[in-house]
Amino acid sequence: MKREPLTLIPKVSAMGVRNQLLVVCALLFAGGCSMYQSAAQEVSTAVSTWHRPSYQEPLANTPQEPIDGDAAGSAQAPVATRDVTESRPPGALGAYIEEALERNPTVSAAIANVEAALERIPQVTSLPDPFLRAIARPEPIQTAAGDMYFTLGVGQMFPLPAKLKRAGLAAVAEVRMAIERLNAVRLRVIADVEHAYYAVYLADRSIELIAANRALLEQLEGVVQAQYEGGSVSQEDLLRVQTELAELIDSENRERGRRDSGAAALNRLLDRDPETPVPLTEPMLRQALDLQAEKLIQLAEDHNPELARLRRQKERDEERLAHAKLGYWPDVTLGVEWTYVDPRSAFKPPINPQTGRRPPYNRKSEAGDDNWAISVQFNVPLWFDRVEAAKREARIRQRETEHEIRASRNQVAFHVYDAWTRVQTEQDSLRLLESTLTPKARQTYEVSVTSYQAGRTDFLTVIENWRRWLDFQFKRHRHAVSLQNALSDLQREVGVQLIGTRPASAPNASEE
Repeated sequence: MKREPLTLIPKVSAMGVRNQLLVVCALLFAGGCSMYQSAAQEVSTAVSTWHRPSYQEPLANTPQEPIDGDAAGSAQAPVATRDVTESRPPGALGAYIEEALERNPTVSAAIANVEAALERIPQVTSLPDPFLRAIARPEPIQTAAGDMYFTLGVGQMFPLPAKLKRAGLAAVAEVRMAIERLNAVRLRVIADVEHAYYAVYLADRSIELIAANRALLEQLEGVVQAQYEGGSVSQEDLLRVQTELAELIDSENRERGRRDSGAAALNRLLDRDPETPVPLTEPMLRQALDLQAEKLIQLAEDHNPELARLRRQKERDEERLAHAKLGYWPDVTLGVEWTYVDPRSAFKPPINPQTGRRPPYNRKSEAGDDNWAISVQFNVPLWFDRVEAAKREARIRQRETEHEIRASRNQVAFHVYDAWTRVQTEQDSLRLLESTLTPKARQTYEVSVTSYQAGRTDFLTVIENWRRWLDFQFKRHRHAVSLQNALSDLQREVGVQLIGTRPASAPNASEE
């Protein structure tokens, strides 16, 4: 059956609605895409070009002193028995830190968390999936134009653009929270690497000190042996010095065990096999810290990543509250439907027998044009209790974050002050050890050896003086490492590299 051409009016209307829908979709997509691209740039920068910021303000008093130096040198002081200036593979602390930041699994997991958070943005800023509806009618709807058997419809829900924007901004804030969490993990890994490195460092310096004192006692053993053979001292003195030598060997074995443990901890942070050899650590120059606690706390307020993360969390909570307030606004669903119409035959009057012709009749019903419809649908936010509950939850979350910020500030301030106190204490102890205690103990030992050779004192006094001198030397190394550990803790809390250490030449006899 021949149909009349369909009118263009419904086609133009459908095309106009379609174009409008496309424009709206493009605007909404562009907004979400812009957020994603901006956040992706931040993520790229945070992942690939991060470095711990350095404190640029000049320090008032930062004298550089060898960590292993002795303020008053002496040609008879213990010296290392191996060359610590020999060529070594890259093993400086800075190289270990760089390797840990690249390979540590905890850092990699934090980076993955940032990248996963980034992918939340397109999920919350994109439109819901469009719907397709098909209706088949076994019993067609009968109309004058024909029977309606089948209807096909498509539609798209358009949330309020402000809702998508607020959800996107909340997701962006969560990306920034993940970035600050990544920075916190990096600072913690740096501090852990420094602690593990300084444990190896302390063992190396202790082994060198023990080796030097073994050489010293061997010299003393020769003096006692000569005195014993001359009959001026008893065998007890010779046995005592031999016992002290055996104890030094035992101490060296314990230090080597501590070194192996520290090396395993360092390898763990570098994602390496625990038995991977760690080269001999290098002596370093120590810099004194001359910053007040108030200044350090202010630096932590500006650079501590945990505080920064909570500030980003506060931004997210604000966006969520703004989103909850939009719950009273309805969303719009626009749709287009097409209904197939099976045209029916037009009514034909009988032929007039007098004229032999059929009277004129209307043939429009034969066209049976398909039916087009445009639908507009709104949800009715009638359940106010749900919207109010969402707003209350958002406000409570804001209060929770504010309390967390206060608690974190207090905790960071305490940790900064605690680390700063330890730094000051260790610096004072080192100054006393290097300027007074160690030189005086060495001088006392040297005088007692001379007196023993002249027969004016007993060997027990010599050994006691040597032990005190040795104890002060061990304390000097331990306090130096404790100072470095305290500085590591302080820099982790502040979030800024306050001072640095760099390699120094090996100590010689005049420096020890």
